[in-house]
Amino acid sequence: MPSTVIRFLATLILLLGFHLTGSNANAESSDGPNVLLLITDEHNFRTLGCYREQMPREQAEMWGAGVIVPTPNLDRIAKEGVICTRAYATSPVCSPCRAAMITGRYPHVAGVPTNNFILDRSIPTLADRLNEAGYRTTFIGKWHLGGTGKPEWAPKVDGGFQFTQYMFNRGHWKNFDIQNGKPRIGAQKNGAPTYDVAGADKESFSTDWLTNRAIEFVTDREEKKPFFAVVSYPDPHGPNTVRPPYDHRFDDLRFAAPRTYKTDIPAPKWLGAGKKHPVFRGEDMSRYFGMVQCIDDNIGRLIDELAAADRLDNTLIIMTSDHGDLCYEHDRQNKGNPYEGSARVPMIVRYPGKVRSGQVYEHPVGTVDVTPTVMGLLDLPADPNDQGIDLSDTFVDVTTEKTREQNPPIIFLRNSGTNAQWVAAVDHRYKLILSINDTPWLFDAEQDPDELLNFFRRPGTKEVAVRLAKALREYGSKHDDPYLQNPAIASSLASILGE
Repeated sequence: MPSTVIRFLATLILLLGFHLTGSNANAESSDGPNVLLLITDEHNFRTLGCYREQMPREQAEMWGAGVIVPTPNLDRIAKEGVICTRAYATSPVCSPCRAAMITGRYPHVAGVPTNNFILDRSIPTLADRLNEAGYRTTFIGKWHLGGTGKPEWAPKVDGGFQFTQYMFNRGHWKNFDIQNGKPRIGAQKNGAPTYDVAGADKESFSTDWLTNRAIEFVTDREEKKPFFAVVSYPDPHGPNTVRPPYDHRFDDLRFAAPRTYKTDIPAPKWLGAGKKHPVFRGEDMSRYFGMVQCIDDNIGRLIDELAAADRLDNTLIIMTSDHGDLCYEHDRQNKGNPYEGSARVPMIVRYPGKVRSGQVYEHPVGTVDVTPTVMGLLDLPADPNDQGIDLSDTFVDVTTEKTREQNPPIIFLRNSGTNAQWVAAVDHRYKLILSINDTPWLFDAEQDPDELLNFFRRPGTKEVAVRLAKALREYGSKHDDPYLQNPAIASSLASILGE
């Protein structure tokens, strides 16, 4: 063989070898696509500016005219991606919603129908799937899927995350530190951890401390694999306390009780009778706003550090919450019922280069949809056993969404617990609620966004009720939800369907 041909072949082999080596390096580089899932706890969607922009002023400013908390960093995520205006906690309590979110299965299927149950580890989590895809995975913050341990750092049941040093099972702690290389609750009384916020500062306060741990992980330049990081903040869940200067930053606002507070309109029986009305306290809302702004500022720090590490635009960011907080609406605080303030959550997605910016998705989304949607956005294999919906094609460009008003998508909610209390079906406008102790309720978000009136059996609503009832029955049968077999709920379904 001529020497020139030999030299040519040798050069070609070297070039091919370099190309293959380079390709392999890129496949394992931390250039992405990375995934950052931000979860807040008990977060009212109206506290995000990007949501207020989508609503009439009276809905956006529920606690008084001009009474708002600025959230520029969360608003940026929404502006540079897609905002889901009708996102809901699949079950509006901590553990069951988190189970649905991290598995793509309904809570009763994932083994966590209520708080403090243990996640069924025979079901692959999003961490399991991304581990298999070559990601390094971590969960930082509140987990609440490992049983009763409190706080239980690095819980025994950890969902398959590789790095769990800063995962704690449950609790709403305000002060963290590291002692002898291990995390601990910084506030102690008689040797036991407490929720005390006294002494917490920008290094030790829970939101800041967890963000610092997340920054260390996502900006580690020694790591070559893409990351999947969950940062799960225990705020703005109560107790409504926050470090200075956030603790008094909003004290000058003129907080007012919501319009739905102490009305003469009869409440649904599924809300629960005999409970005392909480006394409205503006200072309580001021601290709540402070917690929200502290979260927003820290998410801003996290975004800035990702940008400085040249990883921001290679990272899929999803922000959501495990449930809302009524914040005195309908004479209630906290969650656990199908009212908007309780069940509706923020959900915003940013993924430059794939998800077009400035989009608004108005059809309903459930937190059970998070896992299949992440897999879809990463172009990774779907799991045929997923019960949530892969919305990745829709989020890439909402304008291509083919669903029409005649056949809108429907999602399903259920109460937390081992016994049925209520189930609900939600579409782009209506919410049908069937319970064990009341007639069916039908809310109309257009005519009554405050959810004070029952539109069930009003003129023009029969077709809506039938459509949602059929969807509920199909859901119950397909996913073997025992709540739909409850005699009272089954009777309501049969009545609506004319059986």
